[in-house]
Amino acid sequence: MASSEPSDASPVPRALPSDLTQSPGTVSHLRRYVSLRGPNARMWMAAAYFSAALTLGFFAVVGSLLWEIFFTDHGAGALSLWTAAALVMAFIGPGSNVFLVRGLPQRITRQGISADSDGIIVLQERKWWFPGEGTFIPWPEIRRVREVHVGGRRPTYFIEFVLDTHRTDAELPSWAENAQALGLAEEPEAATQFYVQVPQGRKEHILRMVERTAPLPDLVERMPPLR
Repeated sequence: MASSEPSDASPVPRALPSDLTQSPGTVSHLRRYVSLRGPNARMWMAAAYFSAALTLGFFAVVGSLLWEIFFTDHGAGALSLWTAAALVMAFIGPGSNVFLVRGLPQRITRQGISADSDGIIVLQERKWWFPGEGTFIPWPEIRRVREVHVGGRRPTYFIEFVLDTHRTDAELPSWAENAQALGLAEEPEAATQFYVQVPQGRKEHILRMVERTAPLPDLVERMPPLR
């Protein structure tokens, strides 16, 4: 006969999609994804290869300098020339690597906006030493998702998220913009309002994705087309 006493085992807590260290504990339906990784990722990769080549050049120059010092009858002019070349190469070779190595994972990692039956995720995935950034927004918290453009002839496009719940800056990705920084009007009734820059060609894809997965497609607002 089975015991009627309650079990001491507590249920395993579900991992939220915003927990970047784990995958969600349940399967959500209608999952869709739009990548926002653009040409900047390729530019950073090209810069990394170029910086690596410069670093190899630095070691070649240092090797030539040591050869001049220890194995040839070097003159003062030749020694000064190789020393100056080594200092210049140290700055543009290993020096540039310090900057590139720190920021490269964040620039080339998979990033974008996904939507499913639970809500929306704005995410930069973790890669190497970059821990990842992102936020999960359940559908009941979202008041509006809207397209916004800033600028005249060559506008920059953003997706605006207006929430009924408060989020601190630490809870939002560092690449999310606020209305004040973009010179846009703030909505006083919104608890949180932030913007994500998107390529023009991906803007409509994101809006359609939200319409197809949101419980209420009226969440999406579009601006009049530019003339």
